[in-house]
Amino acid sequence: MADREIKITFPEKKMEALVFFLGEQNEKIEEVLTTHLDKTYEKYVPQQVRKFVDSQIAAAQEEAPVRAPRAQRQPGESRETGRRNARQGTRQNASRQEAPRAESETVAQENEAAQSVAEPEEMPGMSMGM
Repeated sequence: MADREIKITFPEKKMEALVFFLGEQNEKIEEVLTTHLDKTYEKYVPQQVRKFVDSQIAAAQEEAPVRAPRAQRQPGESRETGRRNARQGTRQNASRQEAPRAESETVAQENEAAQSVAEPEEMPGMSMGM
């Protein structure tokens, strides 16, 4: 679920003083305001409603597709070159995953061939004699 931005106005001089003194205590205004907003939410929103909202947020996070990290571009590399390298990496990973599968299929085919040589099939109505 998306976060919503809150925009408020506050006197500039007060903001400068607040940021200065929060900085002395290694705090950031965003963190302090977020904590205060969370406490206000817990104070005014009933527990059952909070549980419902939390379940909706969790469900939305589970439905969100997980994106694979983008390939890192080298300095001076064009965007297209970065995309091309990312595609090549994806292809290489796919071929690495397919290699063991192909080997196991080859082994299975060889086993079938060996069995057919060791045990000739008998067809009804046919017999071999000397």
